[in-house]
Amino acid sequence: MNISFTHFLRFQRRTIAMYLFIMTFITIMLYVEPTMSIHLQNIIYIHLITFSIFSFYMAIEFFNIKKSFSYLEQQWKDGQRIHENVNPSKTYEQYLYSQFLQSVHNNHQEKILTILQEKKETLDFMTSWFHEIKTPIAISKLIVETNPKSPDLISIDDEISTIDDYVEQALYFVRTDDFNHDYFISQTALDHIVRSVIKQQAKLFIKKNIKVDFQVESTDILTDKKWFEYVLSQILSNSLKYTEDGGTIRLLSEEDSKEVRLIISDNGIGISPSDLSRIFDKGFTGTSGRIHKKSTGIGLYLAQKLANKLGHTLSVTSKENDYTTFTIHFPKGLDYYSIL
Repeated sequence: MNISFTHFLRFQRRTIAMYLFIMTFITIMLYVEPTMSIHLQNIIYIHLITFSIFSFYMAIEFFNIKKSFSYLEQQWKDGQRIHENVNPSKTYEQYLYSQFLQSVHNNHQEKILTILQEKKETLDFMTSWFHEIKTPIAISKLIVETNPKSPDLISIDDEISTIDDYVEQALYFVRTDDFNHDYFISQTALDHIVRSVIKQQAKLFIKKNIKVDFQVESTDILTDKKWFEYVLSQILSNSLKYTEDGGTIRLLSEEDSKEVRLIISDNGIGISPSDLSRIFDKGFTGTSGRIHKKSTGIGLYLAQKLANKLGHTLSVTSKENDYTTFTIHFPKGLDYYSIL
């Protein structure tokens, strides 16, 4: 924050008023006192000298206060303690203010540390719970697979898969804040990642008899394979949800001098124009999600958030009751140190 001299003078009204009062009193006494014979020119001379001295004093005071404030502001930004032996406070009032600010800052820092510690403990517990719950889910799937012809177990298997997806979604949600501690950017073949994600969703492709039009080239991209697979799985899952049985999902890659693009297009129910700009908002389900009751409003929010952390961007175009096209952009020559 910059301190102007005008602003400084506004807060020195009492000092200026006292100076004017004293000089007025001295002038009157010199002028009316019969025992003192002093010319008007001498009074003006005295005023000029005292005004010059007073102005010099005010200028020094201004620069001292500005220096003191700059020091306090820098210490505040750096989160350092204001030590008495290096504190440039020139008056007792400035010293008291600096101590008060330090006290407020310390209390604020303590509250932040407490909140961060509590958040870390909560996240550690949730992460542990998510991993633990995967064991009974895996066992349940194994039990179902041992009786593949039972209609009831087939239905249960679908519900277990849904639970597993929600657990995975929640796990990634709580880990997004610690993304920087768990990523590895490397060159990866785009078509290999896409095939892997399609394979993970194979059961739903088969169940809904949805065809795959695969036109992804073996192009290298810079990304974290695990995190990007999750981004792509959320987009592909969204396309599968809102594509009718017997539909088609097309996956296509494009490349130019600026970027590589992965395009995921379906001939599903599309997105209404009023919802299109909000589909990446957290918790937004939209008209389609409310009608079909298949959306939590978290999947696409996480996909965009993680894509941004990876240095990728998402865009979408759609026509209601016709198609939806998601495009993942991979810029070339990206400086990952500036985004992670």
